[in-house]
Amino acid sequence: MVTTDNSRNKGDIPNIGKRHCDSCGKALPDGVLFYHCRTELVAAKDETIPDLKHPDRLIAQALSEIAGKDENDLLDDIYQEIILQLCPLCRVKLLKLIHSMLDEGCQGCSKCAPSPTKKKGKLLSFPPSKDKKE
Repeated sequence: MVTTDNSRNKGDIPNIGKRHCDSCGKALPDGVLFYHCRTELVAAKDETIPDLKHPDRLIAQALSEIAGKDENDLLDDIYQEIILQLCPLCRVKLLKLIHSMLDEGCQGCSKCAPSPTKKKGKLLSFPPSKDKKE
């Protein structure tokens, strides 16, 4: 079951007796190797602080931007925690997807440059890959 922090009740405890891969649905019985993946998506904005000569206007603008929006959607735009239980095959698929995003960049996003900058040190591997120079 895929859970996000904003949609989960704090008292909920998953039934680990009936564990399944959150990607393919394969049963993960006791004693079988599986992977617990926890990812946080946190909003970040690299802008200067607006001119605070008219704070009332700034507050009014912010309120108008969020007016009528669902509270959970607003919270998800700021922070999401995604927790997955994955079988070994789906773990490999997830890693390939992440690597492809880092290698190929965003596809179809008008704000992204066509050729991404190579990311360094974002994905940790244990043991470290032999083909990487440090």
